[in-house]
Amino acid sequence: MKQLKSFIEQHEAIYRPVDAATINAAEQALHITFTPDYRAWLENVGVLSYEATEVFGLGVKETAWLSILRSTVELRQQYPGFPASAVPLMDAEDGHYYLYDNATGKIVRWSPLSGIIETLSVSLETFVLQHIEQ
Repeated sequence: MKQLKSFIEQHEAIYRPVDAATINAAEQALHITFTPDYRAWLENVGVLSYEATEVFGLGVKETAWLSILRSTVELRQQYPGFPASAVPLMDAEDGHYYLYDNATGKIVRWSPLSGIIETLSVSLETFVLQHIEQ
């Protein structure tokens, strides 16, 4: 996450890292075991807002849409096909979302109607950098 942290600091992006206790509580609440990569995202960044780009995570109020504690639960309730081990990363427009799948460690593009429509082959850090550097 070094490149991402450097970008955040240079561009004064808004981010909210969280501690291990907060991450552990989120895992229990969502019944997910986060991958080391996703844990590193939460510990180093938490949640991110830069210009028009917002990336879901922790570090905001649980009632905020960017909180995975709210958004994951709501997406699961609204869409029974929502992947059980996934958390939302970013709105991909047209009703689609980019998700981080903690079972595979992959980022997927997901549609409520079609399910997973694309699996990306980039790291979480690279994915976020690609979207905030646009």
